[in-house]
Amino acid sequence: MVDVELLKRLVSIPSEPDNIDAKRGAAKLIESAAKERGLVAEYVEDSKGIPNVIVRHPHGKGKKVILLVHHDVVPAGDGWDFDPYAPFVDGDKLFGRGAADNKADIVAALDAMAAVSDPVVDPVLVSVGAEETGESEEFMKQIDGDIVIVLDSGPYVSIGASGVLRVDLKVFGKQTHSAYPFLGENAIYNAAKILQFVEHLGHVAERTFVSKYKAPEHYDGVPLRLNATIMSAGIAGNVIPDVAEILVDVRTVPEYGNDFAWRWIAENLLSFAEREGIRISVEKNALMHPWVSEGDHAKRFADIVQRVTGEPQDVYVELGGTDGVHFADRMPVVQFGPMRPENNIHGKNEFVYLKDVEMVQKVVEEVLRRGL
Repeated sequence: MVDVELLKRLVSIPSEPDNIDAKRGAAKLIESAAKERGLVAEYVEDSKGIPNVIVRHPHGKGKKVILLVHHDVVPAGDGWDFDPYAPFVDGDKLFGRGAADNKADIVAALDAMAAVSDPVVDPVLVSVGAEETGESEEFMKQIDGDIVIVLDSGPYVSIGASGVLRVDLKVFGKQTHSAYPFLGENAIYNAAKILQFVEHLGHVAERTFVSKYKAPEHYDGVPLRLNATIMSAGIAGNVIPDVAEILVDVRTVPEYGNDFAWRWIAENLLSFAEREGIRISVEKNALMHPWVSEGDHAKRFADIVQRVTGEPQDVYVELGGTDGVHFADRMPVVQFGPMRPENNIHGKNEFVYLKDVEMVQKVVEEVLRRGL
């Protein structure tokens, strides 16, 4: 059964990026809960002062299995129908910021480790304190093991993730007083044409550059995707702007990685702009490369999930980026968790299904009993 009270206590802690005291409080609660369960726990602050927790089983042996979770959350923001840090249960749902992403998995992993008195593996639960901002990357790269299970995913088995590339676009015009538009060139109108072309490129990419790996939803194979996500222009209501800035978010796949995507997008944008007589500049910012972790571990883990759920399991590559990227170059990686699209992670009124938390717990228990 899910320890609902512990999950409530964790969710009630506002461990947002700028609240270091709350993040320390969440880490200390995890440490305390682990020790109460007879586990060995260590509170560790990294070189940046970010609080992390490492939990070990006193009778662990053999292959070291890293169970990766995080106790920080994105800011709650406005617009909730209730206090995001006053968690409550309604039917089979527990509501609150961080309920699904990622505090449910912390509780599931702790209770799974406590439930198996004599594991056939050496399980190590690692809860990091700055996953959402990327600041825990250095700490995660120091974690060593034989395999990592990233418990920060949907209720399916995945062995890879998309990469993240950002293209910074500047579209130029000529500034002038808005009463004399014939003296200038409106960068906003130029940007509108560029935006339409970006949308066109996005459709072409999704049809043309498709991975052999399955997507967990919507697509068959995971495609290259790009979308304009931020635009800014103008300095005053009576000034025609001379520059508009557009951010294009690009999600890449193992076969069509960041370098390929950058060349293809930049060449097409520059060619289109030249044909239209529009002056632009393009710069890239590669945030995360796509990755995949192939091997027998995927089938073994999928078999465990199938035994627990009673449902056949395919293996997928994530549409978003994941922390598996920090481990895939040195150990096998699989990913699994309770997060469904309707859980509103990173949105208002976030919740988790308690049955999914219990499912994750049972899967981790099976890993400890059977190995990977």
